[in-house]
Amino acid sequence: MRKDKGTDMIPVTEKDNSRAALMIIPRSKRIFACVLLLLALSSSCMPGLDPAVEPQASLASWKFAVISDTQGNNRDKTGTSCINDAVVRAIADDIVRENPDFVLVAGDLVNGWFRNKGVDYAAQYAGWKAAIGPVYRAGIRVYPVRGNHDSGPERLALPPLPTHLEPQPDTPVVLKKAFRDAFPEAYIPKNGPAGEEGLTFSFTHKNAFVVGLDQFTNGQHRVNQEWLDLQLEGSRGLHVFVFGHEPAFEANHRDNLSFYPRDRDLFWDSIGNAGARVYFCGHDHFYNHALVLDNTGREIRQIIAGTGGGFLRRWSGTYREGKRMKVQYHNNDHHGYILAAVEGSKVTISWKALIKPETPAADAWQVLDSFTYSIPADRQVESMLP
Repeated sequence: MRKDKGTDMIPVTEKDNSRAALMIIPRSKRIFACVLLLLALSSSCMPGLDPAVEPQASLASWKFAVISDTQGNNRDKTGTSCINDAVVRAIADDIVRENPDFVLVAGDLVNGWFRNKGVDYAAQYAGWKAAIGPVYRAGIRVYPVRGNHDSGPERLALPPLPTHLEPQPDTPVVLKKAFRDAFPEAYIPKNGPAGEEGLTFSFTHKNAFVVGLDQFTNGQHRVNQEWLDLQLEGSRGLHVFVFGHEPAFEANHRDNLSFYPRDRDLFWDSIGNAGARVYFCGHDHFYNHALVLDNTGREIRQIIAGTGGGFLRRWSGTYREGKRMKVQYHNNDHHGYILAAVEGSKVTISWKALIKPETPAADAWQVLDSFTYSIPADRQVESMLP
């Protein structure tokens, strides 16, 4: 078993570590935890049970994908589709080949309000759904959140827009309605805070708890921390995956969650405390994988994957908060998407790059970054407590 740097890989059935795992669980829950551990430890002694074949649903392997920033490079052309049609279709086809359980979309699906050549929002989202259509037709669920192109102009971190780019005053309201109308699927939860229903949400899938965050309703560059805390407190997934559009730590764009550094740190600590080890985002048009500690020293990975079709941007690779960041990999040469494979307590996350767009599909893609981590024993036990 491979051990990821800074992460203990201890299965719950390891006798040598079971005591240490129990000591950090509240006393009121230790009895129940002991029962779980005894059941786990004794399973291999049960007659007729092959320890190599474990029937628990949580141990079955499954996958999900993450894409972001699929808006188009054709924004200055008449008749623009407001998406990068070729890249989105290539990603959709490869996702179908991989057959994940679902796809998370971290915002900026279309050009939206910006340089859209008069294409209305409903038509933009209809074009997006057509391009990603193979995914829907394969029965793979799609869970999108909004980006800045899907919500309206930035008003805090960036200079005022030139007059000729300034949209109508009601743009944020109209865009919000268009986004909701475009994604009416019943499986998208409506459990977000007031005003964010269907935009911010959480759901449980197999052994994971997933949170999608809108960062443009509760004030720009903010999440509804009170709502998030309640969701994380009530989660019972072994794995916790969180995604939103903006990076928590500034890379190439000044408009991000670090505009409010104290609120950002509360957010980072809250997801770390809940067991999240990855935060997926976009906004910056490149791929970047960095390690960032929370206030207790837990490693959380910020994965910027704004490579779904938007014009790729060069960046120095130096974070403004460089002392906190440990960059693991950076690429601004290729479009691509993330594929995450979950196998029991182990997660492997890979960035698949579209290396040769003109070649047959089987040869077009290559994994350029991949890492694995496992959930430690105390989290495994805690996730099973009532």
